[in-house]
Amino acid sequence: MAKVPGMSSDFAGWYTDTFMDEGARRDMRWKGVVELAGKATHITVEVLARLAFRTVVPASGRKGESLDEEYASVLSTISGGDPYIDGVRDARELQVLAAATLSRLLGTMPDAALVVTTAAAGGLRKVNLPMDLVGLAESAIIALSARKHIRQNEEELLLAAPKVAFAVDGDNLATMQYEQFRTHFEKLHGAASAAIERVVTAQNRVVKQLHGRIRLGEEELQMLWWLTGGHSKSVNKPFGKVPDAARPLVLAEELGELTNVSPGPGSIRAMLARAGVGSGKVKLSDAVNTVGAEWAKSASTSALISPATTPIHFALEQRSEMGSTDAWQAGWSSLTGLSVDAQLPSAKLAELFYREHVFLYVES
Repeated sequence: MAKVPGMSSDFAGWYTDTFMDEGARRDMRWKGVVELAGKATHITVEVLARLAFRTVVPASGRKGESLDEEYASVLSTISGGDPYIDGVRDARELQVLAAATLSRLLGTMPDAALVVTTAAAGGLRKVNLPMDLVGLAESAIIALSARKHIRQNEEELLLAAPKVAFAVDGDNLATMQYEQFRTHFEKLHGAASAAIERVVTAQNRVVKQLHGRIRLGEEELQMLWWLTGGHSKSVNKPFGKVPDAARPLVLAEELGELTNVSPGPGSIRAMLARAGVGSGKVKLSDAVNTVGAEWAKSASTSALISPATTPIHFALEQRSEMGSTDAWQAGWSSLTGLSVDAQLPSAKLAELFYREHVFLYVES
């Protein structure tokens, strides 16, 4: 059976190859994917990432989280309104559908691209999907960053004078009665108001674009001064004096604090390298313990921190709450599904922590 008009050929292939179905069920699922992608929010992508990566913590949320309603909405929408969809029985199908929805969002929603890479945790989490979701997300982050840093053409900011569509036959003016005058004045008022509204809408668009450019310029300037100064404000030390194990987190956090627009500039890797974050491997637990409990607490204030999508921030949160370098590790491992001995190259750890920060704290 041919795919429905408008169905992505990628989705058609993913679904058919995985479930040997190219009929009405596939068509219904496609409609659900499109609908969900059209209304996805920051919380939606959290649920989708948990489904796509089959994380230890459920997509419906754990104690203290409020994901129940969003999870129910995701299941209802992504299934195309199928009342018989079941989160346990249909876990594999939901995994593929969630990944397909995320892949559809990658080109337009920075949060989706960021959360895929942070959930993957630098390859520490392996996922069996019919597409290279992480690779697609990495490419999307580069493209989104480049797009947001394109300078607008001056002509795109110029506003054209509006035309007021109103006319009165001069021959009729002498014989017009009060009601006729009032009717024409009402038409004139409506036409003028519509013209003014078009001007205001266009002006707001220009202001928004200029404001965005100012924010990006401020971001670039502050990052340049930070890199030139070579001094960590949060630990009050030159970059080179920050302990090797702590440096990826400390410097990534400070770059995150300077970021105004998601997903951040494409030069983040280069800046981290220039600041002295090396390529040698470091244990995540060593990095978390080296920064200290107070720093860990200050860096993990978001209510959206998740063991599924922000495991590094979750480690810092657990470290600060437990007040011990050892007590937090077992609970963190059981909830994230990651080993306490997990190691990553320092540069990758820093980049992931930066992306987690942007996902948690920076608007798209």
